[in-house]
Amino acid sequence: MMGKRTKRWVLRIIVLLAVTGGLVAGIFYFFYFLSHESTDDAYVTGTIVPVAPEVSGRVVNVYITDNQRVIAGAPLLDIFSQDYADEAKEKSQVVSVLISEKAELEASLVQKQKILAQAQANLAAATAQEVLAQKDFVRYRRLADEDAIPRSRYDQIESAFKVASAQKEAAAYAVEEAREALRAIQARLAGQGFRIESAEARQRLTELDLKRTRLVAPVSGRIAKKNVDPGKYVQPGQALLAIVQQDTWVVANYKETQVKKMTVGQPVKVKVDAYPCIVFRGHVDSLQPGTGAIFSLLPPENATGNFVKVVQRLPVKIVLDSPFDPAHPLWPGLSVIATVDVSKKTGSELTRR
Repeated sequence: MMGKRTKRWVLRIIVLLAVTGGLVAGIFYFFYFLSHESTDDAYVTGTIVPVAPEVSGRVVNVYITDNQRVIAGAPLLDIFSQDYADEAKEKSQVVSVLISEKAELEASLVQKQKILAQAQANLAAATAQEVLAQKDFVRYRRLADEDAIPRSRYDQIESAFKVASAQKEAAAYAVEEAREALRAIQARLAGQGFRIESAEARQRLTELDLKRTRLVAPVSGRIAKKNVDPGKYVQPGQALLAIVQQDTWVVANYKETQVKKMTVGQPVKVKVDAYPCIVFRGHVDSLQPGTGAIFSLLPPENATGNFVKVVQRLPVKIVLDSPFDPAHPLWPGLSVIATVDVSKKTGSELTRR
């Protein structure tokens, strides 16, 4: 059996080793906490895309289930589309009628242009005839004043001049009338063009509404908060479900006294409450330019009332470097403990984002 003296020495050695180990561990943790900043006020976040209809109607088909994985462009659900199809068909018929009327107006425009051209030619001929008749009238009037010609001949020349003048006036009136008719057709064509543009815009809108009766996934991810079933009547903007994308990151709210040495790029260890035995790796991506309280609905106003100093927290975005693990997925909302190694120099100390 071991003697009392030996037992005493063994006990002393054990105590010495325990004290030494505790001292070493204490020194290690002392320097560790000097070079690391940790917080449990942190959580996983990510991109959550709400899906809402852009048209109203009754849901006739639902192609997804709770928590299902979908890819961008995959059909999610159908809204009753017959009313939108009928409206689109009606608008298409209206556009066809207006285009047909425009074609008739264009044909009439060509005809009016021809009539105007003919009237202008007639005016030119009548003008030339009047000029010739006027010259004859002036010449024969001089001869009549000298009694060189019979009076009847002069009367014929005078009558021819008056007829030529009247014909010219009639031709000028015909030209103006043709121009007015042409302007009227052009105005109707311009108005018809505007009507067609408006009708085509309405047609495109109804066709777009018809396409919107089928909702497709805007992004790839997992279905969440599904709140739609066949037979349910939905309205534009009504939240029916959400799609959670795979890419996630961590937002850690550090005390303002912890971010003095924190810079972009420093390595981070992330422990998730859901997976206590796994450590995820990441790095500091950016620091929010303002505390969480200042962006709250009712930010603090220290200039009024009694002032009590409260340590503020600054949200820090941490991007995960560890690849996505299907066996241990990080979904938005999970609680984590984030520890930043502030001893690492990243070259970003003077350029914090």
